[in-house]
Amino acid sequence: MQERRQIQRLDISLFVKFSTRVGQGIKSEGFTEDVSLGGARLLSLKRPSLNANLDLSIDVPNNPDMTLAEASVRWIGSENKKDDIGREVFPVGVEFTFIDQQDKVYLEEYLALQKKS
Repeated sequence: MQERRQIQRLDISLFVKFSTRVGQGIKSEGFTEDVSLGGARLLSLKRPSLNANLDLSIDVPNNPDMTLAEASVRWIGSENKKDDIGREVFPVGVEFTFIDQQDKVYLEEYLALQKKS
């Protein structure tokens, strides 16, 4: 399968809280499996709907506050996984649709540091 992403993702685990903006009213948390400035693959405790709009709070280590972003669910994995303590999690691919400019700077700087190491 040809890679469609325009921005390379890095295998980075960051804590994320998210909620759906309308409809299902899902609130969940999980970790990223990979991240870029364009999106992320999440392992979520709850399964959102395809194309759901999400509000994300991402714990980026160099940001003194949570990094706030809006995203859209682009895909949901067909096979569930288990997290580190045995809970069932759902692989979810999200595309960032908005990140505050200052939060984007923190994320970009963090990703650049991780890319070098």
